[in-house]
Amino acid sequence: MALLLISGCADNSADKDGNGVIDSNERAAEMNYDAFIPMKAGLWETKFVFDDINVPTLRKAQKQQIMDAVAKSASSQSCLTDAEAKKPGADFFGGDGAEKCVYKAFDVSGQTVNMKLSCAMEGMGTVDMALAGVMGETEFIYDSKVDVRLPMVGTVAMKGKTTGKYVGACPAS
Repeated sequence: MALLLISGCADNSADKDGNGVIDSNERAAEMNYDAFIPMKAGLWETKFVFDDINVPTLRKAQKQQIMDAVAKSASSQSCLTDAEAKKPGADFFGGDGAEKCVYKAFDVSGQTVNMKLSCAMEGMGTVDMALAGVMGETEFIYDSKVDVRLPMVGTVAMKGKTTGKYVGACPAS
C-alpha cells in the first residue's frame, strides 16, 4: 500500500492533457521541465511519523497505536540506481504500489515537491495523501496529510512528517 501524497499546486501544471490525472509520462516530463535536483544513488530509508489523528471515539493510547502501525507499514528502504536517482519513480516516494495510484497533483521545482495521490487498498477502501516539502541530494522532508477512507468506518485523517535519507551503498544482491 502506498502512503505518499504530496499536496500539489492549484494549477496542476503537470497535467498537460487536462484530464485531472497525472500519468507516469506527465510526471517524468514535470521532473525534466522543472530542473529536478538529482538524488544520490544508493540505499534510502523513508519514514513516516504521525502526530495527529482524527478519530474522536478512540482514547489517546488507541490513537497512538494506529498512528504507529500506519507509520511502520508505510516506512521502507529502497535502492536507487544511478538512472533512478536522476528520475525516481513514484514507488520510491510512495512505497510499493504507488505507481498504480491516481495522481491528482505532481509538481517538482528544483528542490520543492508537492504531490497529491489516491491509492486503492485491495478491497479495504482508499488512501488519499498530500505531501509538500523539500528534497536534496541526500535527504527529503515533507509535511504529510493522509486520509484513510474505510467502508463502515469513514475517514481516518492523520497528519505528520515523511522523511527520507541516504544511508549508504545498496547491499549486493
